[in-house]
Amino acid sequence: MWETRITKMLGMKYPIIQGAFGGFGTVDFAVAVSEAGGLGMISAVTMRTPERLRQELRRAKSMTDKPFAVNLTLMGDPHLEQMREVIIEEGGVPVVETAAARADKHGRRLQEAGIKWIHKVATVRHAVAAERQGADAVVIVGLEGAGFKSTLQIPTMVTIPWAVRLLKVPVIAAGGIADARGFMAALAMGAEAVYMGTAFMATRECPISERHKLSMAQADPTEPKYRERCLAPPKSEELAKVMAERGSLPEDQWLLRLERVMLKDSPEVPDFSSEDEVEEEILRSLPGSLAVGVIDKVPTVKELIDEIIGGAEAIRRRWSLL
Repeated sequence: MWETRITKMLGMKYPIIQGAFGGFGTVDFAVAVSEAGGLGMISAVTMRTPERLRQELRRAKSMTDKPFAVNLTLMGDPHLEQMREVIIEEGGVPVVETAAARADKHGRRLQEAGIKWIHKVATVRHAVAAERQGADAVVIVGLEGAGFKSTLQIPTMVTIPWAVRLLKVPVIAAGGIADARGFMAALAMGAEAVYMGTAFMATRECPISERHKLSMAQADPTEPKYRERCLAPPKSEELAKVMAERGSLPEDQWLLRLERVMLKDSPEVPDFSSEDEVEEEILRSLPGSLAVGVIDKVPTVKELIDEIIGGAEAIRRRWSLL
């Protein structure tokens, strides 16, 4: 009933994809999403080392026969190419996601190994470039989404139909989607799947503090920490400063500084002394998207997906009556 080009390409039941989480995209979290009918996303950078990634991929394959994805972080991962090769060597991963920076070198290598390559972008212009470079599908994040910000980003409701008009590869919608209405709206605009970050953060399986999950369930999207993180552009003076540093720093260091500015943080990376401090920094930087406006509880992953699909089926029945 919910078959799209993305579900056929990747083999999952529903066109619902878990967003990538650099600090907490764990195997257990991703497997829960895949087992519930979506596509779970393991973040390679969360594993810290290629050998740990290898161990965790083997554990994931022992836990589920459902498809799952791996995100390769192009910014700030000193083991990027080794992580990519571990994914290829281990097999059993149908799709890898990249984001933010140009990634066709990695995409081609993955595709040669029979792995689909999805690239995530913030603008239609970059989506067109990713298609030209050979991506099998693109995720486009509207302005309502959290995370990396572009000065050219516009809202999801304009971005997705515009992209669908221009692209031949499947488009995956992201940015402010967290319930059945958002899911159906994305499909109606031509997207072939939705990509949700904040909605999955506010689930029981997500390995962040219960305090933060509850804060999202009780949040008002007009609060500055949500509204300004999503809608305000990066600071122009900080962006100009970092752009001027390109070529004078190692590429991975420069990309990490650029990412922090795009997240509207100081380009200086803090020196953390504990895992708790790392989590606090991640949650401060990514408190959630404007999707908090439709989040009012902390369900299990299965409850979230079942509620979205059940609500979407009810909407379809109502449309058919009309």
